[in-house]
Parts: sequence; C-alpha cells; structure tokens
Amino acid sequence: MHALSFQLSALGIGLLLLGLGIGWWGAHFFQRHARSACYQELVRLRYAHQRLQQDFTELNKHTTHAEAEKNQALAQLSRSQDLKSFEQLRLQLMHTRNQLRANTDLLAKREQQLRRLSDLVKLLRKPTRTPLQLVHPSSSAANPTTNQPLTCLESIDAVNLRKLHMLGILNCEQLAACNTEQLQMLQGLLSEDSALPLDQWVQAARLLTQPNQTSQVAKSLTH
Repeated sequence: MHALSFQLSALGIGLLLLGLGIGWWGAHFFQRHARSACYQELVRLRYAHQRLQQDFTELNKHTTHAEAEKNQALAQLSRSQDLKSFEQLRLQLMHTRNQLRANTDLLAKREQQLRRLSDLVKLLRKPTRTPLQLVHPSSSAANPTTNQPLTCLESIDAVNLRKLHMLGILNCEQLAACNTEQLQMLQGLLSEDSALPLDQWVQAARLLTQPNQTSQVAKSLTH
C-alpha cells in the first residue's frame, strides 16, 4: 500500500517536473520568437528611417537647387530686353486703345453732325420764298413795321438766337407761324444733346404777336 502511494507520488512529481520543463521551453521559445520579431521590426524601422532621411536630404537639395534656379531666372527676366519690349508694347497698346475710344466718340459726333447737315441740305434744296421754308411767307411780310425781334423772348440765349437766325427765323412772327412738323425739324437742327423748349418759345411768340397781349407775354416768360 505504501509502495503504491510512493509510486503515485513519484509519478505525480515526474509529471509536474515534465510540465514545468515543457512550460519553460515553450515560454523560452515564444520569448525568443518575439525577440526575433521585435528585432526584425526594429531593423526594418531603422532602415525605413534611414531611407526617409536620405529622401529628405535629396528633396532638400532639389528644393535648394530649384529655388536658386528660380531666383536666377527672375534676375535674368528683370534684365531681359524681351520684358522691356513687352512693357513698351503693352503701353503702346493701351495708348492706342485710348486713342481708338476717343476717335470712336469723335466719329459718332461727326456722324451726328453730318446727319444734321444732311437735313439742312434737304431743307436748302426745297423751293422757298422765305429762308428754309420754316415759316409761312406772310408771317414776316404782312406788316414788317410790327415785327418783334427774337430778343423779346428772354428765355432764348445768344447761342440759340444765332442758330435761329442762321435757319431764317428772324423775328417772333416767323417763330409763331411754325407748325408741329417744323418745330420737330428745328429741334433736330438746333439741339444736339438736350431738347430745347421750342414749344414755350412758340407760345410766347404767338402771345407776343397778338395785339394787346404784352402783359400776358411778360407773365408767361416770368413763369
């Protein structure tokens, strides 16, 4: 009985020692394997770090070289005759463009003047008994002693007065005799940019040419 217990105890101790040995070997194996893996990973990271340092050094060299080439190119460009020629050409083009705009505006004004002169030529070619046929013949010849000069109309300035004289409108009777079509034609011949108050002038002239209406004319001109 004691021998069997001793044998079982020895067997248990042997199995325990065997298990401890297997466990130690396994731990040592896995530790060595993990150490080898860590070492390989460390070697790989060190190699990658060296490659990154080399790439960074190369990129830094390329960047420095590119910066030097850029500065050199800018220096050459600032001293280049082509740039100066380009600037001169650009200034000439700007000056030519401004001249073209000014000439275009001048051409438009000349075309407007030509149209007005063409209208005036058409009027001059018509058979008339009074200047330009802008008024009725009887308006100035019926009673020449009572003709009122255009200076009686205070709203007409010297420039428009001279233009009316050039068109044959010499007194208030002639201006009062103008109809709507003639007023439109006068408006186109006299005014270039803004409309003239021809209707008011005609109304004032008609009031002035009527007998005993001097006070009404003065009131209309003051208003």
